[in-house]
Amino acid sequence: MSDLKVDGIIASTGTNTNLTLQGKGTGKVDIGDGALSFPDADGSADQVIKTDGSGTLAFVTPAAGGAWNIIGTAVASGSSSLTVTGLSSTYDTYAIALADMIPATDTVEMYMRFGDSSGVDSGASDYAWGVEKHLINTSGDSATYASEEDNADAQIQLSHHDDDVGTATGEGYGGIFYLHRPGDGTMYPTISGHAGIISLATQLIHQKIVGARMAVITLDRVNVLFSSGNITTGRLTVWGLAHA
Repeated sequence: MSDLKVDGIIASTGTNTNLTLQGKGTGKVDIGDGALSFPDADGSADQVIKTDGSGTLAFVTPAAGGAWNIIGTAVASGSSSLTVTGLSSTYDTYAIALADMIPATDTVEMYMRFGDSSGVDSGASDYAWGVEKHLINTSGDSATYASEEDNADAQIQLSHHDDDVGTATGEGYGGIFYLHRPGDGTMYPTISGHAGIISLATQLIHQKIVGARMAVITLDRVNVLFSSGNITTGRLTVWGLAHA
């Protein structure tokens, strides 16, 4: 028999060992006779110890609990487009964010497309979309409301055609969108969301967008691009939203 004093950590020990726990006194732990059974090896990073209610402790990975779990991110540097792959049946809802998107060519529109393992879909009538805009002229007090749509297009348009994204100082595009089905869902892959645009240096524009790939595909990727020219800078990020 041996004695072991532990301050906050229980070390590996043999049968019939007395443990002195700080503030808890001294007692005998009889391995296998109803005492707590501790893991005999370390767990993985970010795991926690969980009891089964019968005296057995084990390392487990905490449940996601509705977390945003990153699928992928892509950063532009004079890029023709940005693509994130890895969408699947794991999540029923995905979040798609565009940040600080700056075009290389002045006065262009922002586009989004989807695809599967064969690549990005860009057929002439693959998509339907609608855009509503609220334009605020920051150099005055005027405001403009307008909308447009297309039921057979080669992409989802993420900006009203009157509100092109420019290259002047301060101009650019950003937005957040939600994909409302898993990669292998049975409805058409559909997004809805909002965007903020700085255009012509004096125009602040809020846009509401809905769009869909008009076919049931096993979607595994999201692709964004401008209507002409490259993406000078910007980031595309996709998260899967856990529902439990």
